[in-house]
Amino acid sequence: MPLHVPGPPSLPALVLALSALVAGASAVGGYLVNERHESTVRHLEQKIRPAQGALAQARTAVGDARSACLAEDGAQADALRTDARTRLAQRLPELRTLTAYQPQLAAVAQDFDRTTTDWLDGLPAADRAAALAACSGSGSGAADAGEEGEEGYPAVHRNADRLTVLLAAEAHDTTADATREGRAVLFYLLALCGGLVVLAGLTARQITRRLLTPLAGIEQRLRHDAPALDVPAPAAVNRLAHAADALRTRLRTAQRQAHRDHQALVQNGPCVQGLGAILASRHRAGPGVRAHGDLVAAEGLLAGDYLGVIALPDGSTALLLGDVSGHGVEAALLAVQLKCALRGALRTAVDPVAAVRAAWHTLDPEDEHFTTLVLVRIDPRTGRLGWLNAGHERPFLCRADGTVERLAPTGPLLHPLIEPGPGTWTGRSTPFRPGDVLLLCTDGLTEGRGPGGEFGEQRVADLLAALPERTPDAAVRALHAEADRFGLDWRRDDVTALAATVS
Repeated sequence: MPLHVPGPPSLPALVLALSALVAGASAVGGYLVNERHESTVRHLEQKIRPAQGALAQARTAVGDARSACLAEDGAQADALRTDARTRLAQRLPELRTLTAYQPQLAAVAQDFDRTTTDWLDGLPAADRAAALAACSGSGSGAADAGEEGEEGYPAVHRNADRLTVLLAAEAHDTTADATREGRAVLFYLLALCGGLVVLAGLTARQITRRLLTPLAGIEQRLRHDAPALDVPAPAAVNRLAHAADALRTRLRTAQRQAHRDHQALVQNGPCVQGLGAILASRHRAGPGVRAHGDLVAAEGLLAGDYLGVIALPDGSTALLLGDVSGHGVEAALLAVQLKCALRGALRTAVDPVAAVRAAWHTLDPEDEHFTTLVLVRIDPRTGRLGWLNAGHERPFLCRADGTVERLAPTGPLLHPLIEPGPGTWTGRSTPFRPGDVLLLCTDGLTEGRGPGGEFGEQRVADLLAALPERTPDAAVRALHAEADRFGLDWRRDDVTALAATVS
């Protein structure tokens, strides 16, 4: 009996296997490149940008110290010099920590720290001529000289310039890397979609050629021969022919759906970015109010948290922060609807209770999603802060003397199955003066976990009380830095914080 030697695989089979390989490789490569892209963006936002900010503040403090040194002796110069020393004592360690990841940056930051500290320690307190000599020397001349052995203010200025140039180059390179990696992610997505479309088309073609076409031929022959033989076609063959027709129809539908899915993936990126921007947008505060907030999604760019800062027609400012149950796409879409309803209601009526009722009517009775919400109205003219807390985390109110108060709930959360009656939600008020700091946050921060357990409300209160710089952006930045040191699991839940002060 002759041996059967299999022939080479057919061209469609090779193309089918190649398409499957391209789709699989694109999926794996896209995942790895996306992880790299997110890591690069985090490095830029959490290391390089804060380091540039800290360096700018340190240079400002050095300039203030030099101005105090060159000024006439007096109480004002002493106060300016003391304030500059205090700010430098805060910014120089922060700068060393933020640049420790890169040896060259770390070395220059250490030189800047050392020369600045030596210069400050060497400033004479009483000798006017010696003080002028220690603070003399132009910044440009020191930078041009570039002598490693120089001391005093020229050495401080030279090291500050070196660190500024290195951080700018690092920011430029990191931004370019993030842009390239973003393009690579899009390329992998397109390659994956193309491979899947080709794979589906070839699979349908193979099924049609190898199964449906032969079955159709058998059916035609049976129908042609059955009247002549006066023998009805077998019922099983008829059922098989009908099943083959139905399968052919489903395959055509699947091909059309695959094409639509490919187009949807191409449009998906801009759509997700737009929704994320709506959830995190803060707009502009009213006169006399400063506010800053940040939203970090647990998954991708979309979150169930939403925040906003709205300048109201009567001159006051409204702050809103909410948390939809769950996270991901469904929670994010509901959060966008709730935020739009709240913004429209507040700008029309400036009534927190009416705004909360408008948000409740946005909920779908057929959906199980609910939301917590806190609304705050700040009026700098009267020095009052009014709030409505619908089952949300109690906001933190840190007074100018460091005392931390909590704003209690004034009503239940918003649930589609719980219809509110009159008086369900009420508002309260309290004084709010310059130096006070208000912080709204979601439970993704206070209930977030790390290696040491739960982050906790007390940690947030202690951090606010110890803030060296009582501004909204400094408060949010300090919270994120503390969460990183704590080892918070950012992927566990969305984390949102919004802070405000009055001037």
